[in-house]
Amino acid sequence: MPQAAIGFVALAVACCAAASRYLSITNHALLIVAALSPYLLLCAPVSAAFLLWGRQWIPAIVGAGLTIAMLAVQLPFDRGSGAAVQTDVRLRVMTANLFLGQADSRHLAESAREQADVIAVQELTPEAADRLSRAGLDATFPYRWLDARDGPGGVGIWSRFPIHTPRRIDGYTFAFLSARIGVTGVSTSPTVVVAHMAGPWPQPIDDWRRDLTLLPATMSEVSEQAGTGSVIVAADLNSTADMRPFRALLSNGYRDAAKQSGAGMMPTFPAGSRLPPLIAIDHILTRNCSATSVRALNVRGSDHRGVVAAISIPGSSAHS
Repeated sequence: MPQAAIGFVALAVACCAAASRYLSITNHALLIVAALSPYLLLCAPVSAAFLLWGRQWIPAIVGAGLTIAMLAVQLPFDRGSGAAVQTDVRLRVMTANLFLGQADSRHLAESAREQADVIAVQELTPEAADRLSRAGLDATFPYRWLDARDGPGGVGIWSRFPIHTPRRIDGYTFAFLSARIGVTGVSTSPTVVVAHMAGPWPQPIDDWRRDLTLLPATMSEVSEQAGTGSVIVAADLNSTADMRPFRALLSNGYRDAAKQSGAGMMPTFPAGSRLPPLIAIDHILTRNCSATSVRALNVRGSDHRGVVAAISIPGSSAHS
């Protein structure tokens, strides 16, 4: 029966998409399937409907089960997230990939001035850093910690609040920085990390795999150094929540801010093209703090959308 055939094809696609979430990503084909799995998993309810129509009862039950599993993994809410309390201090954090330094500096400076207290950028070139300064970013964010590089490798942090304990973290393909931000009303200064994992496409996947394999240990080290203080990771991780390497980062107290706030999946790439953004590879992660709102924003001239989060950090009285 043709409807049963359609159902079996849709079921096979859904099964491949579900399996890709839990496999080590070793090649580009598996990478693409995992990245697109939220869309490919829509084949699960389609398969259930067509298999029921074709009186294929057991395969239809499998399709229905995959549909339930799809809903469970894609629901936006993190049950462990905590609500802000009266003593918490709000910190607005923005992350933006500058597309080899080509993003519109004036537009980014204006967006940051209106929406952020700390801005973390990736693909920061020396020329882009100079343009951002001339656009007035330094006036609003007088404290900065930069490692600008030619090509995609540079990153930087600008802050309204004093920066101390700046640190470079070596061993990665691109620059990787951390710093403590002297936020008023917080007993232990939060640590902000800005990073950019190597791209897995179209170049070989090896550097991306190596960077993401190293990252959980680095994040654990950062959390140890932060002690009871909050940690905020603002990064282009070139991976989605549907990829096993990304979910390996969500341990030792780290959470995905988009899920923690209930925003769910916010595609950030590609941007500025005829295609709408399809995959969420730009992220903010939190530890010992809570994201109360997260949203994507346009970064004019970039091939990524940015992400801005309102982070609730325990205030001084919370530690007394």
